[in-house]
Amino acid sequence: MYPELFSIGNITIYTYGVLVALGFFVGMQYTAKYSKNAISKQQLYDFLFYVILIGIIGARLFYVFLDLPYYLSNPLEILQVWKGGLVYYGGFVTVLIFAFLYCRYKKINIVKLMDIFAPALALGHTFGRIGCFFSGCCYGKNTDCFLSIGHRHPTQLYEACGNLIIFFILHTLLKKNHKDGYIFIFYMLMYSVLRFFVEYLRGDDRGSFIFGLSPAQNISIVIFVIAVIILLFTKNGVKNEK
Repeated sequence: MYPELFSIGNITIYTYGVLVALGFFVGMQYTAKYSKNAISKQQLYDFLFYVILIGIIGARLFYVFLDLPYYLSNPLEILQVWKGGLVYYGGFVTVLIFAFLYCRYKKINIVKLMDIFAPALALGHTFGRIGCFFSGCCYGKNTDCFLSIGHRHPTQLYEACGNLIIFFILHTLLKKNHKDGYIFIFYMLMYSVLRFFVEYLRGDDRGSFIFGLSPAQNISIVIFVIAVIILLFTKNGVKNEK
């Protein structure tokens, strides 16, 4: 692993932080390029600023919650996000709630915006998982599999590759005629399946298991079911005009 990229005096630049920042930047650029018909440029940058801030806070708080006794004893470490320790689903849920409230207040078409946001999420998440690999977090179980790195499943890279595939699928769909909201629904379906199965190969501590499933697996099931229900009830959606 390569957790520290370089140091300048007493300042250390962490690989994880750089890659997460790169993921946010790439995702922002993608959203800015394809969201012209859904939101104004100024509204978009305002929206993305809050999304990044709230996403990081939500992802960090969920991570802290999973290991609450430790962080209650070491409260200053709660702020050390650059060293690693973000739970994707924590950020995803908080951003989704914020996006709904923000778009309703600003009278923005959230359905079209989330369709554009979905590929950007998958693309940005790809960089984030590579950052996890270099940081050494989110590691896999011991294995003799030919894909192993250091005798462990490189679950971070499995998920990074999965997210990249999801990005290309969604990007292709986005450029074709599609029913409003379907791109984001497909993202929910594909990512929840990816995360559910990758979790079986994880070897790190992920909090308390319920029904033999990790917190992320239980959340994946909920997201998958919600996506299926929405899909079934929106069969008569209107196609976008290209």
